[in-house]
Amino acid sequence: MVPARSLSGTITISMAMTNFVSTLCLVLLCSTIFLDSSTLAAARESGLDGIYFLDATDSDNMNEVIEDAVGKLNFLTRDIARERLKKLNPAYRQIAITSSPNEISVTVDNQPPLRTPAKGAPVAWVGPHGAKVNASMQLAGRRLAQTFTSADGRRVNDYTLSPDGRTLTMQVTETSPRLSQTITYKQVYRRVS
Repeated sequence: MVPARSLSGTITISMAMTNFVSTLCLVLLCSTIFLDSSTLAAARESGLDGIYFLDATDSDNMNEVIEDAVGKLNFLTRDIARERLKKLNPAYRQIAITSSPNEISVTVDNQPPLRTPAKGAPVAWVGPHGAKVNASMQLAGRRLAQTFTSADGRRVNDYTLSPDGRTLTMQVTETSPRLSQTITYKQVYRRVS
């Protein structure tokens, strides 16, 4: 037989332990929920998904880039090449990027969105000026590689998000057998959402 005083002490200690364990579990559960929601919010903020507007001041001047590219062509093809390059290389005013595990979507200005599988598989796509190309996109951290290939050449838009998540830089590299040199330029965008 256990003395009454001992039993009372055992019950008190047992209840205290139960309360302690319950409180500890509640604290751990709450901190897990808090950490998970803040981690998700941070992941969302650091991702490329969002809407961006052109910062013309920090971007390359497209007219200068095009003039440099056509300056090395003969005078018979220079004007034709200039007009074609201006059509194919507009300075997009707005870029909207959305992604999921299966699909990436990029919309520039008021054009229909380009949607491709997230893993980089190419899709047939008709560009805004009616040109048929194969397009692919692939995400890697804070970087999105967008590639267009056709009989006329290849263009890669390499989007990189700044560490603070506010600036998106699009580095363009364009090659074509019809050009005497590779065209490269950058466009800088600021996040608005």
